Order: sequence, then structure tokens, then C-alpha cells
Amino acid sequence: MKPTIVIIILIGFLNHIQAQRNYKFENFGNRSILLNGNVTGSVDDLGATYYNPARLALVEDPVFSLNAKMYQLSNIKIDNVLINGENISESQFDGIPSMLAGTFKLKFLEGHQFAYSIISRNRTRLNIGYNTGLITDEIIDDLPNIDKYVGNINFNNNLRENWFGISWAKSLSKNFSIGASVFYSDYRFDGNNTQNFSTIDVDDNVALYNNSVTFRQKSYGVFTKIAVSWVYSNIDFGVNIDLPYLEVYSEGSFSYEEYLTGSTNDDIFTYNNFDDVKAKRKYPLGISVGTGIPYKKHTLHANISWNAPVGDYNKLDVPTLESETGDDVPVIFFNEELRSTFNFGLGAEIFISEKFNVYGSFSTDYSPYKQSASVFDAINQSSENINFETDYSHYGIGVNMSTKWANFILGTVYSSGSSEIIRPLNNPIKPDEIDDFDTAKVKVNRWRFLVGVEILFMEKTFKKYNIDPKIITP
Repeated sequence: MKPTIVIIILIGFLNHIQAQRNYKFENFGNRSILLNGNVTGSVDDLGATYYNPARLALVEDPVFSLNAKMYQLSNIKIDNVLINGENISESQFDGIPSMLAGTFKLKFLEGHQFAYSIISRNRTRLNIGYNTGLITDEIIDDLPNIDKYVGNINFNNNLRENWFGISWAKSLSKNFSIGASVFYSDYRFDGNNTQNFSTIDVDDNVALYNNSVTFRQKSYGVFTKIAVSWVYSNIDFGVNIDLPYLEVYSEGSFSYEEYLTGSTNDDIFTYNNFDDVKAKRKYPLGISVGTGIPYKKHTLHANISWNAPVGDYNKLDVPTLESETGDDVPVIFFNEELRSTFNFGLGAEIFISEKFNVYGSFSTDYSPYKQSASVFDAINQSSENINFETDYSHYGIGVNMSTKWANFILGTVYSSGSSEIIRPLNNPIKPDEIDDFDTAKVKVNRWRFLVGVEILFMEKTFKKYNIDPKIITP
């Protein structure tokens, strides 16, 4: 495979898009993860703070616990990505978001159940640097006059979102409860792409090119969940309503630089830097309905969920770019638009013994994105929006092993999906030598590995703080 900057651009682009999560892409709570979040009506771990806070009042033995640690192995294959139609692939192993949570009671609020939770809701860090070294002898088939080439590519993308929440629940009767969770969200999203390369052709003409695109977005706000839970004939039912995101404060910045000299085209000198870009983040209304159906000592979990659409809006309202040399500059649309989605899933909890349970699950995860903002729209030379609309399928399997002082959870979740995207090709030195802008097919799969423990603390540790935790049994 011949070196080309398109490899690095596309790998960076795909990792960036993985930060644009579908609604079911991440799950929280040890057993809830293995059940792929199909627990709105039947959650029995601290994933209740996320999936159905009303369940906190119906679970007989609340727990203080530490959530599992999760790792992921992601594989990306891109067909028809290079100019000559070749394929590339990339693998990455790293940690992924998790949760720390616990339940407690306050003696002066009899009959009320509380919980706290700290959720690493989204976390992606990508830093790719690549130097081609000196490449000779017709490095790209479509550019036969290029004799030597040196390129440096750097891509940075960071997404960090942390939730800090308090949950409340109360039983209105023996089999019916209500609850709510309020999460403060700290959302930070930034990225940078730089390209520097130099060429010399067979006539000893030298060309130099530099391009840099940088953006940053911060958003602080509140997510609220309202839920009910009830039990009828030993069958668990639940409804959870996710209210639209309430943004309290947001800010953004954007910069675009492009310089070109020595090519067959005119020189370029473009510098734009905007510190106070208007920014916005939207997250829609969502409703989930679920049930847990017992059979002997086993349980079947079923779930359906719906999320409302979000109309076209600017995540970053980037001002009009200008060039000192009067060259055409891209019009940057950092827009996002979401469609309405329905998802469904099933899970099974199989009883083996009092100390050993097995879990299996399946869930759909349809993409809500009609349009997704990306820094790569700034380097895209076609008129099409680069978008990544991937429908995923998630499969989970694992075990829960119990002792007197802890629950141990081991398992894995496999996710797969595919999509077609516009290739964000850029060849500013000889742009006329690329005929058109084709599509590339992207295939993504991810293995998530769960290694967790729920610590069952002693009551006496907390009594002096007027808190009354109890011990859970699985």
C-alpha cells in the first residue's frame, strides 16, 4: 500500500465519529451492561440511577458498590478508501466510560430512597501523528509527475462528558414506586487536524502546503429522568422519561489556516481565528418502557425505547472565513440534525445456583443522525456533507459470581455496524488530477470486556453519619 494522507485523515475521521454516540452505544451498571441496557422495568443494580430511578425503592436490599472497569477492542475496516480503490484497517484497545454509585437512606426522610452516581458518560481521546519520510518514484498513481514527497499529519480529537447525579425514589404502595434522577453534565469536545507536505516534481518544481483546522466546544447543563415502576403478578414493569437536555452555559472557538506556495495554482494565505463562537448542544426527549418476566428462577428482560427528533441547528456558528489572497475558502457548517428513532432489545438472566448467574442479551442501536457536525467538513473538497450514519447491533454475555462480601461480574459485549461516507480527499497541489469524490464503505466492530466487583460494605461504617445502607444479595 502506497503512503497517502488519506489514510490518516480517514482513521482520524472514523475515531472522531465514534464520539458521536448512538443512544444505546454505552451502558452503565454491572449487570445492566451485560443485559445491554434492556432493564427499564427490571434493573436490580445501581444502573437504576440511569435506567429507572423508581426501581431504587422496590429493590429490597440497596448497596454501596464500585462499578466494573471496562475495556474495548475496536476494529475498523474501510473499503475503497484510497484513490486506487485499496482498503485499510485499524485496531485500537483502550478503556471506556464507567460508573461509580451507591445508595443510602436518610433517617429523617422515612420511606425515601436516595442514590448518588458519577458517570463517565462519554470519553474519547485520539492523538495520531504520522510522518511519511522521503517517498520517491511516483508515490500516487494519479499524480505521475510527483517525484518526491514528504508529509506530516497530526490529528487530535477529545471528547469528555462526565455526569454527577442524585437520584430519589419512594414507594407509593407495596408494588408501585416513583423516582427521579438529576445529572449535572460537563461536556467538552475539541479537535484539531493539521497537514503539512512538500513535493518536488520531475521538473524540480517545489510546492509547500499547510492546513490546520481547530475547534472547541464546552457545554454545561442538566439531564433529568422521571420514572415509575410497578410489579404485577411477579412481573416487573417500568417507564423512564428522559427530558430534553437543559443547557445552562456554552461556549466555542474555531480557527482555520491554509497556506500554499510553489504549486501550479496561485499561492494561498488564509488565516482565521474566532475565540467567541456561539455554541449549542441539544439532546432530545426519550421514553423507555421495559419489563422483567420471571420463569422459575430465570428472568427474561424486554425493552423498547423512542427518542424524539431534533431539527437542524448549529453546534458551532462559525463566521464566514476570509483569505488574504482572495482565494475561495470553505463555508463551514457545524450543523447537527437528528431523526426520531425506535430501538428494542431482549435479555435473559439464567439461574445456575444461588451464587452463579449467566446473562445474555441483544439490542438494536439505530443511528439518529441525519446530519452530524465534523471538523472534516472543513477539509472536505466535495459539496456533500461527510456523515456517518451507522446502525449497530449489540450482543452481550457474562456471569455474576457471589460471595458474602462482594459480587464479581465478568462478561463481554460485541457491537457491529457499517456505513458509507464521502471520502474527504484533499490534494491542493494538483487538485484537477482527482476526477471525482467517491464513497468509502466503513465496517466497525467493537468488543467490550467487563471486569467488575460490587463491594458490600458493613452497616456500622455509615451509621455514625446517620445513613442506613443495607447489604444486597444478587
